[in-house]
Amino acid sequence: MDDLSSRRLSPLHWSGGATAAASALLAVASLTLTAPHSVAEGASRKTAPTPLGARLTSATFSNPGAADRPWVRWTLAPGASTAELQGELRDMAAAGIAGAEIGQGSFPATDQLAALYRTANSLGITLSLSHGPVSAPDGFSVNDDQARKQLAFGASVVRGGAAFSGELPKPSTANRTTLVSVLAFKCAGTCSTSAQTSLDKDSVVDLTGRVENKDGAGIEGGTTSGTLDWSAPAGGDWEVLAFWSVGVQAQPDLLTKAGTEVLTSNMDKQFKSIKELMRKNGGDLFYDSHTADRGSPTDTWSNTMAADFKHAAGYSITNYLPLLVNLPTSGFGAAAPAFQFDTKTSKKFRNDFYQVRTDLWLDNQVLPLKQWAKKNYGYAVRVQPYGDNGAAVDSIQAAANLDRPETETLWFGDEVDNYLPEASANHMTGTKWYSIEGSAALNQAYAQTLQDQVIRMNKAYAGGVTKLVYHTYPSDTESSSVWPGYSLFPSSFSGSWGPRNPDWASDARAYNDYFARNQLVLTQGQAKTDVAVYMQNYVYPQPYTQKNLQYWSDPALAESGYTRDYIDPTLLDLPNAKVRDGRLATDGPAYKALVLDSSQLPTAAASRDSIPVATARKILGYAEAGLPVIVVGTAPGTVPGLDDKGDKALQPVIAALLAQSSVHVVKDEAAVPALLDDLGIQPSAKPATAGPIVSVHRSDADTDFYWLYNQGSVTDDSEPATLFDPDTSAKAVDTDVTLQGHGTPYLLNTWTGAVTPIAQYTAHRDSVTVHVSLAGDDSQVIALTSDARRFTGSHHRGSGTPHVVTTTADAATVRADGSLAVEAARAGTYTTRLSNGRTVRTTVSSASPAIDLTTRSWSLDVQDWQPSAPYGTTGAAAVGTSRKTVHVDLEKLTAWTGISQLKNTSGVGTYTTTVTLPATWNKNTGARISLGEVTDSYTLTVNGTRMPTPNQLSGTADIGRYLHAGKNTLSVRVSTTLINRLRTLSTALAGRAAQANGLVGPVTLTPYTVAKVD
Repeated sequence: MDDLSSRRLSPLHWSGGATAAASALLAVASLTLTAPHSVAEGASRKTAPTPLGARLTSATFSNPGAADRPWVRWTLAPGASTAELQGELRDMAAAGIAGAEIGQGSFPATDQLAALYRTANSLGITLSLSHGPVSAPDGFSVNDDQARKQLAFGASVVRGGAAFSGELPKPSTANRTTLVSVLAFKCAGTCSTSAQTSLDKDSVVDLTGRVENKDGAGIEGGTTSGTLDWSAPAGGDWEVLAFWSVGVQAQPDLLTKAGTEVLTSNMDKQFKSIKELMRKNGGDLFYDSHTADRGSPTDTWSNTMAADFKHAAGYSITNYLPLLVNLPTSGFGAAAPAFQFDTKTSKKFRNDFYQVRTDLWLDNQVLPLKQWAKKNYGYAVRVQPYGDNGAAVDSIQAAANLDRPETETLWFGDEVDNYLPEASANHMTGTKWYSIEGSAALNQAYAQTLQDQVIRMNKAYAGGVTKLVYHTYPSDTESSSVWPGYSLFPSSFSGSWGPRNPDWASDARAYNDYFARNQLVLTQGQAKTDVAVYMQNYVYPQPYTQKNLQYWSDPALAESGYTRDYIDPTLLDLPNAKVRDGRLATDGPAYKALVLDSSQLPTAAASRDSIPVATARKILGYAEAGLPVIVVGTAPGTVPGLDDKGDKALQPVIAALLAQSSVHVVKDEAAVPALLDDLGIQPSAKPATAGPIVSVHRSDADTDFYWLYNQGSVTDDSEPATLFDPDTSAKAVDTDVTLQGHGTPYLLNTWTGAVTPIAQYTAHRDSVTVHVSLAGDDSQVIALTSDARRFTGSHHRGSGTPHVVTTTADAATVRADGSLAVEAARAGTYTTRLSNGRTVRTTVSSASPAIDLTTRSWSLDVQDWQPSAPYGTTGAAAVGTSRKTVHVDLEKLTAWTGISQLKNTSGVGTYTTTVTLPATWNKNTGARISLGEVTDSYTLTVNGTRMPTPNQLSGTADIGRYLHAGKNTLSVRVSTTLINRLRTLSTALAGRAAQANGLVGPVTLTPYTVAKVD
């Protein structure tokens, strides 16, 4: 039985016209989607001390296991030695990387791959295989009978009453073509063979049977040529269209079991000698989104497409073939249709075809591949279920059937809303793996900062992502590459992560610990989401080409604190998609309302104005069971596909739905938050005032985890021009947030790994209100727990222990002994109200005034990273790096670009200054330092003691306990990217802007007094 098989029927059958056999198949579908058992989770159990989503405690949060750590896309240079690659695996392990995806670049020979598996297994690193045998057998041809195929066409215009006589028109391709069908259509306007043409669908004449002079040299004995004699009827011009099946990739077909069997039998042969090494490793097979990488089927044809389509949709595909081909100038599979019928027919047929193609891909490749990989290798299947060049599948349905769904920053433009569809599938199925190819910033080679990686990952985490896969980590040596080493994208995409970069060499472990802690939090228990938005979609346009397209375009819902998922018919067929106690999928996201949105983007989305009858009936049942259903604009009026009977059957269902007292109609998306509030539906994380904070809520048996993010907007350009920008559109926020749940609130510091109780909060019957302060683009984690033992050793305070409700002091804290204290920067008497009803007055003596360190004298020592050999040297000698020290005495802080000795420098700089504190400084004196602008990664050392990793976005840290009366030494070590040096060496990078590296400030030390609340 398929563990996650949806086995979806076509839209025609969904509409209510299913046969008995189809109904039985749908019943099986419901059974197969009981408690999902992800191969990903099984693999993690075998390769890590703890599985993905293992229970978070103080210990596991401080040092997350391998299952929670980031991976890298490892691009291997052609000819890279085994010893070099083994060394790179050891470097990855030291940097906190737990997985390496092999494939882009060179794929290793089997003996080298075996050596890499042995090293990876000894280090606890998981290997993922992509490209090479994973995509195509050695020597496999684009003209093989089982190759991936598109439907191509040749066209000839015939004037009314004139004759066509001669060779069939053919597409312009050197690949083998096999005739599928010959049709003639009357043109609805001007006939053209080079521009989009409107055809009269009812005029079709099937001429296939009249083709002569066939040769039998095509696929499975079909013909690659032929002739036709035919006279067009008088009146109007006609177009003779010959449709041909053409191989487009030297890879086995994605839409047939025969193609999958070719693929898997080749891998069995290729991996026979390393099978046990692979089983021990427990990694995955990965398929990227792009056409050549099999991530999502752009293919419009297969050897059995005609029969498969008729079986699924209930009608012949033949007369609709013009709707599957594209203009020759845009390439096979591109989204520029060569022909159109009337708008309704064209859209509805394509919806049918996209659904059938989705089903064929899942049934004939994804599900058999998953079963084969698990059975034979203990491997999972990881896929980016969308693609370029015309791919159109239901990504939500696909994600629900995958072991490991993946997304990417480049395709979706860092837009949170566009990560949600795949995440929604995980939330309903319980799958915890949702990785991201992050963060391929266009034209930012060697310029992307680690701080920028944090910002982009915060946006991804807000969209439900739970695993970072860096794009990319190249191996070093290649015969033609220059300093700093081989890169698959030397001057275009960002990345080339690894110790060749000063920031990575210095601080990768700290950043990867940060990412791992976030990922541990985001896989706890189950996701809980406020609102479900219905979506049945096949086309997911690149948001950054659409001015950052959002499916739900009005910001008020998120600004009011509501979270949303997108659900399709597949998810509503899951066994947990039931209403209980006014919630949908209580054993899952527990949605508080369901929305049908007629203004949803893109405008081509099937769910804007249509819905399968069976799904509409299901939603009617939800409304009858008391689930609030909100209709934005106009309710759906048709089914997605070509089924007039379905349209008629849908009308009474929608009428009955709208008659329910639990159903509400609003004009637009902007009206939804107020309606939810009127209905008493509150967000799980409700800010005191509407604003930029977005949240992710995870819940297990005793703890609610809230991941909170101060969201900054994405630029309208294809990529941010300056990457990490201190002047980000996200400004600092200070507000109260009410979190649904019970228990004691804790702050989980994802930079340091510390778990500390929150001293000041207000407990309500079903929620807790806390104060949240976040810098722009920053995030934090708050946990509400009723388990007094969960965070033992982290100043745990039982539920009966008093806490601060309000205070006139600057802040309240929990001391190491569990007692309460207040903090104040100014002398005075402060009033604190406790949860036991007591009011306490505390007198605080004066602390020292704030100290501006920006204009103090600083000593700066910089390691200037440059090529050891003359730039342009290639091969092994090219990767050497010299690190000459440059000393600068600064009268005030400024960026390296403003310092003559450093204006073109990349490397590592250490700033040192001293500050003298008064004799009154004692153990009750605290101090916070704010570093202002720092680019890129940095550490902070006080009087010889290196501080726990400071927040790399806010630039703040509490250092009071490391200071003393008298002279104190402060050091800030800053590490940069390579762009400032490379732009002076590489002509390809010469036009890139210089980064304002270093410690710029303003740097301020603010003392405060700590006083115990008696």
